Amino acid sequence: MKNLYIVGAGGFGRELLNLILDIHAIAGQRWNIMGFLDDTEAPLAGKACDFPVRGTILDYHPKPDDVLALGIASPHAKRKLVPLLRARGAFFETCIHPYAYLGRHNSIGEGAIIGGGFSMSVNVSLGDYVTILGSGMGHDVKVGDYSTISACCNIMGNVTIGSQAFIGGNVAIAPHVAIGERAYVCIGSVVIKNVKAGAKVLGNPAREINFQDPTVSS
Repeated sequence: MKNLYIVGAGGFGRELLNLILDIHAIAGQRWNIMGFLDDTEAPLAGKACDFPVRGTILDYHPKPDDVLALGIASPHAKRKLVPLLRARGAFFETCIHPYAYLGRHNSIGEGAIIGGGFSMSVNVSLGDYVTILGSGMGHDVKVGDYSTISACCNIMGNVTIGSQAFIGGNVAIAPHVAIGERAYVCIGSVVIKNVKAGAKVLGNPAREINFQDPTVSS
């Protein structure tokens, strides 16, 4: 049985721990949970948690029986940290809650995190290191690598979401809409037309607002 470390001990890292504990409770133990890797100071201070921070991400070097689970929601941070850890030989597990509905003829990439209550229908493609909470997807949706989709979203058929995009909670995306790479869709938005790469949109209908793309240096 592999030793599992969760990368990131913030809010989403603790949510991921809860997901993993649900997997063990419902489907049987898959990993020895070792704890967290995190570079911030005392990320668990004042938080009830059954597992400690074992070390930093930057100092971590995997052992042969180690695997990682990606407990970070920020697409930009995921895109930065995953290649660094993979270059050291790290392997990222795909963690899927037992109460997710996965449909048929769908593909899920390496290192994906899929929460309880998620559902997808048919011919859906989820990229590597995507994070998806309890949302719904129609047919023929494509989600690019490192993207994050928050809870309670309704993503309808033939939607394309580019790599490193962030979709806030309670977002609705109309059929055939394309969300560009690194785009940010704010909470509660209703998206009825394409969103260009690096744009931030808000509202019903969603409109672009001022936004500095964090992946572009000044």
